[in-house]
Amino acid sequence: MRFCLLFFVKYEPLTTIYLLLLLCLAQFIGLFITQRYYSIALPYTLSPPAVGDGFSVTYLIGGVILMSIIFYLFTRLRYEKLLRLWFSTAIVISLAVSFSVFIGDVMGFILALILTILRVYTRDLYVHNLTELFIYGGIVSIFAPIFSPLTAIIVLVIIAVYDYLSVFVTKHMIYLAKHQESVNVFTGLIVRNRGETAMLGGGDIAFSLLFASVLGSAYGVTYAYLAVYMSLIAITALTILGRRGKFYPAMPFITAACLISYALVLI
Repeated sequence: MRFCLLFFVKYEPLTTIYLLLLLCLAQFIGLFITQRYYSIALPYTLSPPAVGDGFSVTYLIGGVILMSIIFYLFTRLRYEKLLRLWFSTAIVISLAVSFSVFIGDVMGFILALILTILRVYTRDLYVHNLTELFIYGGIVSIFAPIFSPLTAIIVLVIIAVYDYLSVFVTKHMIYLAKHQESVNVFTGLIVRNRGETAMLGGGDIAFSLLFASVLGSAYGVTYAYLAVYMSLIAITALTILGRRGKFYPAMPFITAACLISYALVLI
């Protein structure tokens, strides 16, 4: 998955704690937002993609592949203005959907626009991570309704394989993540502490939240939190056990955690 990457694992303890705290906040805020949209319509006349349950996997996987290709081409061709425009549009929509839950449609959109401009045209790490806490709730709220627990699991397994190949075989994920961070369009959490940088890709956050949201919609919110806790355990283990300076795909670990949580639900 694009950005499904954990950089420089086995950080200093304080760096690890900061990263995991931000991840916890992103997951719990995202889950609160998606739960609100269980029972109310999306704002701004948005609606989930009109695809049947049987085509939801094809729809999302196809979108991920297409998005990865476009990002790769824009990066290789140095189309940085187009990259920022596309990136900004996606950020504004995601944030606006999330903020609408708290402050209404109009104020939500205005705040989303302001924060997106600050994020894209400055390198303020606080603004970056603040927007990251709210982006995924908006994204998942749009796409979660087209999935069942089974189709969500199929997506996770496919993305885990893709993540593994893109980091260890083709290595294009590493190139993309480095370049996107250099031009300030990286999607994911960033922590800088005592001269080291820790980064967790946005796809890792989004897909785990997607599964938790789908599970919560199908079986109850308690099971959504179970999936979140299992994903957090997986990322914690990867952060602690990984070697410094080595790139790791996080989605295989997250997928395993989600499968365990689903098994616990069935039991």
